[in-house]
Amino acid sequence: MTEIDFNKSFYTDNFSREEFINRLEGISSIENKTISAIPFGCNKTPVEYLPNFISGNRFVEITKNYEGLQLYKLTHNIKHKEERIEEGFFFIYEHPQYNNVYIAFTIEDSQFFHYELRPYLENLYPDVVLTFIKSNKLKNLIKNFKYKNSLTEIKITRATQKLRFKEEKSMTAITWPKATLEEAFNWLYNNNGWFKSLQFEAIRNEKVLANIYINRKGIVRTYRYFNKVFEDFIQPVCKLIDNNMKLFSNRSRRENPNLAVKPLVIQYDSDVFKDIEENEIFIKSVKQIKSASVSVLHGNPYIHLSFLDYYDGSIFDIWVLNSNQIAIVPQMKGSTAAIKRLINHIFDTYAEGKIIDYESAKI
Repeated sequence: MTEIDFNKSFYTDNFSREEFINRLEGISSIENKTISAIPFGCNKTPVEYLPNFISGNRFVEITKNYEGLQLYKLTHNIKHKEERIEEGFFFIYEHPQYNNVYIAFTIEDSQFFHYELRPYLENLYPDVVLTFIKSNKLKNLIKNFKYKNSLTEIKITRATQKLRFKEEKSMTAITWPKATLEEAFNWLYNNNGWFKSLQFEAIRNEKVLANIYINRKGIVRTYRYFNKVFEDFIQPVCKLIDNNMKLFSNRSRRENPNLAVKPLVIQYDSDVFKDIEENEIFIKSVKQIKSASVSVLHGNPYIHLSFLDYYDGSIFDIWVLNSNQIAIVPQMKGSTAAIKRLINHIFDTYAEGKIIDYESAKI
């Protein structure tokens, strides 16, 4: 069967949601095709929402609708010098365990994935929300994958990282270190940085079993070994999205009786705000966020900021009253997407911490 015939069969056959995952394993292991996955959260039903959304000159149409699974065709009318059309297919997999959690899968080439599908889904923000994976979580996912599958080596072949600076914006760097997992994460820890993305080889007894890509947003690509990657990377990312959707939802004051506030807290293991000079560093880092307004209501000895998200009008008060905590207080509107974006920004530009409900925080 030729590649073209195989793709046609995959796009025309009928199968269940469970059979779909098995088909992807076959495509990965037998056909040696790269499987790309974008897990995301959405409070709207994609089958009703996606066909009605046009992102620039990109639009989708549903071609098959299974139970818990849909096939879409994405078309991009490119009008630059000579007009041309780019097309490709992707599936939306409705997670059977987590409500409002979905996965976009495609077996199309990297050109379609990077320049068509990813931009289309990311432009659906704030309705479509990707996640963020903290550095320790990312490291533990890879270590767990190595242990569960009896791998002898994880070799990083390409990495994009950012380094945090006290007085300047964070700096992006791309490397091909051929480093071990421990070497790479230790270097980043010592240089106050974090990985944006990692590409690595999964090796057992000098044999490369798979080439895997994962980034901080939870996007995963794998060349071979799909079932293991699905179980050890994609499923945990879906669980993380579900946890955050539940934790961040219903935080707007207008959604609660008597307009009650429902703050969140970023808690740190150390007293990061012990020195008063840290206040200015934190305020500068928050001000770097795009498409938002940050007003400083108080900066010394405590911090009180007002944050307005231009995307959807969410408003938050940000308080630092303790040396190891940041309190985020949604006002009349505080959407799940805006909360995620703000916390993600703080983690990226200042420091990663643990997100907890205010009622659970040790105030």
